[in-house]
Amino acid sequence: MRKILGILGTAGFAAAALVATAAPAQAAVGTEACTLIQSEIYNGANIIQYVQGLEGCAGDVSWEVQSQDAAGNWSVWDSGTTYYNDNTITTTGDVEFPCVMRVHAEFGTQSKTTQPARNNNCGGG
Repeated sequence: MRKILGILGTAGFAAAALVATAAPAQAAVGTEACTLIQSEIYNGANIIQYVQGLEGCAGDVSWEVQSQDAAGNWSVWDSGTTYYNDNTITTTGDVEFPCVMRVHAEFGTQSKTTQPARNNNCGGG
């Protein structure tokens, strides 16, 4: 019985040590350890594609797909917030995107906007 209690006590101490040492490392990770990923828009043959996400942490990224009108004015065509956990997502489309577009993303104090791209297979906007 003592042997079993001794093993359980040792395992409990080891588990407590792991929790105690993991806590400071997690607390050190903040928005300053994150990198906002926003690739330029790729416009190939009948396709629009860009990559967005976070590297080094997890959190919510606010984004806007912006459309340019004939006079050169930008407006928000679509927007939202996407949660990333140290990953990226590739967005692909064509007719569902505006004819001239750019993507703006924000995370904490980081902000990135792509160069405008012409969508040759656009559905309007």
